[in-house]
Amino acid sequence: MSGLDEISEEERVRIASDFIMAAPPGEFKEVVNDVRILLGDDRLLTRASSVFYDYATEQFTSVKVDGVDCLVTKPGSVDNAKRFVDPTTNKVFTYNFLKNEASEVEDAERDMSVETWREAVQSALKAYLDEVYPAHVSAVYATMNKDNVDLTICLEDHKYNPSNFWNGKWKSKWDVSFPTAGGFGKVTGAMRVQVHYYEDGNVQLLTSKQVDDSIQLSSPVEGAANIVEFIKAAETAYQSPLTRTIAPCPTRRSRRCAGTCPSLTRSLTGTSYTASMLARIS
Repeated sequence: MSGLDEISEEERVRIASDFIMAAPPGEFKEVVNDVRILLGDDRLLTRASSVFYDYATEQFTSVKVDGVDCLVTKPGSVDNAKRFVDPTTNKVFTYNFLKNEASEVEDAERDMSVETWREAVQSALKAYLDEVYPAHVSAVYATMNKDNVDLTICLEDHKYNPSNFWNGKWKSKWDVSFPTAGGFGKVTGAMRVQVHYYEDGNVQLLTSKQVDDSIQLSSPVEGAANIVEFIKAAETAYQSPLTRTIAPCPTRRSRRCAGTCPSLTRSLTGTSYTASMLARIS
C-alpha cells in the first residue's frame, strides 16, 4: 500500500485543496491537472474543487467578458459561487474556473445612489493605471451602508512568461468608507506581489503589505483625486524598498533572467513589480 493510500479521503481532499490554493499566478490549470493525477480519483477532485472560488477571487483573476477584461473578485460576487458583476461594464456573468471563460452575460442593475462616487474614482484611476501598469485590469465597487458610502477598489496586473519559466502578479485592494455628505473617510489597503521562477529550480516570492489612513472626500471629483493620490503614494512606498532590498543579489540565475527581460525595468509598473523581483531573487 502506498503512503497516499494510507491517508484518509478527508485528509487527501484537504491536501489537494492546499495545493490548489498555493498555485502560482498563471498556473492554476496546471496545478489542478497535477493534483488530479496525484489523487487518482475525480470524486475527490470534485470535493477539492470547492476552493476554486476562493483561489480565483483571491487572485483577482481576469477574464474576457464580451471582449473586455474584467476581474473575478469577492466584492463582485453575486452568489458566492460562480456569478460575478463587473461594475465598469455593468455586466453580470457566469465564470468557468477551469476554462477561464465567461458566459451567460447579462446587464446588471446599478445603485445610482453611489454611482457618481464610483464613476469618479474609476475615471480618476485611469491616468495612474495607464502610467504605471502595462496590462492593468481594475474594478471599483460601490455600496450604500446606512449613512456611509463604501468603495472597494481592486487592481491587478500580471506578466506570464511560461516559455521562459516565470510568472508574476501584482494586485492591490483598497477599501474606502465615508459619510454620504462627504468629509473625512477611512481607507485601508492591501498590496501583494507574487512571483514564480521555475527554470533549473523552483523559487517563489510572496510579499504583502497593509496600510490605513484617513483622507478628505468633500466631493466626488476631489475625493476621487485624493483616493488615487493615496494609492499612488502607498504603492510607491511599498515597491521602492522592495526593489532596493532585492537588487543587490547578483546570482547566476538573476543575471540570466535579467538578460531575458531587458524591457521590464521601469521603476513603477505592474510588470516591473513582478519581473524585476523575479530577475533578482533567483
